[in-house]
Amino acid sequence: MRYPKVIDEAEIDSLPRLEFNTGIDTAIFVSRERDDARYFRHGYCYMEPDHGDYHWDQSNFDESHFCLEGRIKLRVEDASGRQIVLEAKEGEHIFLPAGYKYTLEATGVRSKFFWTSGPSPRVGLADAKEYSEKLTALRGE
Repeated sequence: MRYPKVIDEAEIDSLPRLEFNTGIDTAIFVSRERDDARYFRHGYCYMEPDHGDYHWDQSNFDESHFCLEGRIKLRVEDASGRQIVLEAKEGEHIFLPAGYKYTLEATGVRSKFFWTSGPSPRVGLADAKEYSEKLTALRGE
């Protein structure tokens, strides 16, 4: 499956979604599972205006978010418990290095952002085995 290709909006829209919380989900369109990508994952995250918070500990990969529509609001916590809030509007980018805890919070507007992370972990999303299997099954299409 490792070959150069163009991925358009229609293809991304047809992919299965991984729900993070009520009103917030993602479509992963480049991954080890689907594309045998070695170094990163790409996806779109879709957020309803009043989505539930989504929290994750990012210990072993860097990530970035580029706001395509609406706004992104992220609460960031370091190892000593200090917190800051980062907000990005359309056309702005947020860098999220490893070693922090992150929480996506609702902004009151429908939003969409492109995210990328790397290095890509081994095949299989640890917390989303069923979703990982769906992406792997797409290799045969």
